[in-house]
Amino acid sequence: MHRSPVGRVVAAAAAAGSLVAGMTGIGLTDAAISGAAAEDSPARIQVVLESLSPAIPTAGQTLRLRGRVINTSQQPVDDVGILLRRSSAPVATRLDVADIAALDGTPDREPTDVPLPGTRVEVADRLAPGELQAFSVRVPVASIGFTDPGSYPIALEVLGRADGEGTDSQQGILRTFLPWVPSGTEVEPVSLAWLWPLAGWPAVTVSGVLLDDQTAAELAPEGRLGALVTLGERNAGTVSWIADPALLQVAAQMSQGYRVVRSGVEVVGDADATARAWLDQVSRIARTFGLRTLPYADVDASALVRGGLSTDVVRAVTRGPGIADAAVQGATTGTVYWAPSGRLDRAALDVLASAGVSTVVVSADAMPALDDTVPVEGQATAALPTGFTSMRAILADPGLTAILDLPQLTESDVIAARQRFLAETATLALTLDSTERALVAAPSTVRWRSTSSLVAPLLRATRTAPWLRPVALSTLLEEPTPSTMRRRGGYGERAREGELPRTYVTAISRTTTQLDAFTSIIDNPVGVTEPFSEALLRAASSGWRTQPVVGDELLATIRDDLGEQTARVRVLSEGTLTLSGESGRVPVTIANDLDRSVTVGVALRSLPSLRLSSEPIEGVRIEAGRMASIDLDARVVGSEPLPVQVQLLGPDGEDYGRPATITLVSTAYAQAAAWVVAAAFLAIVIFVVVGVARRIRKARAAARPGSRPA
Repeated sequence: MHRSPVGRVVAAAAAAGSLVAGMTGIGLTDAAISGAAAEDSPARIQVVLESLSPAIPTAGQTLRLRGRVINTSQQPVDDVGILLRRSSAPVATRLDVADIAALDGTPDREPTDVPLPGTRVEVADRLAPGELQAFSVRVPVASIGFTDPGSYPIALEVLGRADGEGTDSQQGILRTFLPWVPSGTEVEPVSLAWLWPLAGWPAVTVSGVLLDDQTAAELAPEGRLGALVTLGERNAGTVSWIADPALLQVAAQMSQGYRVVRSGVEVVGDADATARAWLDQVSRIARTFGLRTLPYADVDASALVRGGLSTDVVRAVTRGPGIADAAVQGATTGTVYWAPSGRLDRAALDVLASAGVSTVVVSADAMPALDDTVPVEGQATAALPTGFTSMRAILADPGLTAILDLPQLTESDVIAARQRFLAETATLALTLDSTERALVAAPSTVRWRSTSSLVAPLLRATRTAPWLRPVALSTLLEEPTPSTMRRRGGYGERAREGELPRTYVTAISRTTTQLDAFTSIIDNPVGVTEPFSEALLRAASSGWRTQPVVGDELLATIRDDLGEQTARVRVLSEGTLTLSGESGRVPVTIANDLDRSVTVGVALRSLPSLRLSSEPIEGVRIEAGRMASIDLDARVVGSEPLPVQVQLLGPDGEDYGRPATITLVSTAYAQAAAWVVAAAFLAIVIFVVVGVARRIRKARAAARPGSRPA
């Protein structure tokens, strides 16, 4: 079968994305992908799987593999066929699974060393460059020849002739795994706890307006959070639920009607029914299976503590459960901190412990054994000492986390990840020589985007595979902590660089200081400051590590709203005031446009300060929606006009809001000058009068008879 030139181009373009994604899904590196696609690569044909069933074969079944092949070279390949291969023995360790998954198309040692006769399927007489063809392989499991129980690498090998070759040669290969644990195999199941996080990006303003439609889209049945809850509810007894109270809160608020910003305009949202249905699902789950919570908004504890905002971490921990309980109309079962990078620094850990957190989720890599020779696989928890008390660390298995984080863009991706997950767990169960046999499957982030076609069969396998047994997080926490001595992995530069930026945390700190000043003057701040403090916690979410632009926008709206509220208590006085002397009383009018009373102080300040002497007044109470006028004593030095700031004060003398400016003018020096002029004029008058009188006397004396001329 041949395609037209146009058809080949279209097919090649359509397959390119699936090809690269499929290769990445089985662990190939970027270098391997690049090499496989190169013109001189021996792998001329690439294989993409579309289905593989059964994922866990048993005797009497038929293995079915279906997919596509594409010629990525610049030359045609003749007599193209697919042949099934397997390994002669199962892998020895789970590390071998990862190593084999990372092999490129031409390994030094082929792990699938046994070609299975009779399994070749002809695909095309000739496969032109860029041409795509489908294939289907069906093989009875009994004829594959599995021997010992374990995880077997298998491969679909593409055979054909190119460049005038006389015989068939390998043109491409795709490897995956099949676990073989037949009935009757003696294997002690490994306990597997699935952590099921529900968290989003809390872009909600102080007044409850959503900055975008992301949350609404994710809550929809086909959205990320909608799919997570639906899949989790179908497997509710297999997974352990952990939710962000901020997400539950916004879903509850949306269900009652909400507003959202679209294209810069605030409009009425239309996903209230969606939010209500989603929250109803979560509420049922919480009542039946229990629900643990993250600190409110999943705050970035390490970044906040480093930025001097430890109290915000404590506030997020202590407020979270009450907010979650109100949203799901029930009681949650405890708070868990999920370290964003899988690691947590000591300072943040101490603050979390002081706030009452007793459980943290970290990567097992972050707590290696103190003695490197001591095996730790199978240990799902560890003691984590702090400056306050010993906490319990839930150790997410890094291998399973890496698999859950593999690309899941195509069916080939999903199949590769699924079979690798099954192979690693089966190998571990069959080879683990330990009384401690437990694993924790957890994604690397609480904002996990799962694929049902991957996770659903893994959850089902957790219940049905003979080597796995589902266990709840609460069960792990009730069991004794393993005695293995561990050290905390370094929280180094890379982990710190992943935190919320220092400049961003500093901006949160400044806004928190402004909020504290606003709160301090209100006689009854209940109901006024809570929306601001919760919004600031949402601004401190670790979610903004990956969406910094939205985080910046949220923080800007909080600052604007806080500035507007702060300005509702302000000084109305302005203009120029003339004092009748060097001292006088300065009248000041203060307005309170809030809906409750405030108590403030008032101070006068000038530059230079030596020209003004004035004592501040404290304890000025102003009723809601009213104004108050007070007089401050002031003494001004100098006759020049003096600009003076009228500054409102908090209860501890700290500045509140922006000052108003008035100008003071003293008349004391003008009066003194007038007296000097008057005295001088009087002296002149006296001098003139005396002089005139003297001349008159002389003239009269000269006019008397007998007087001699002068």
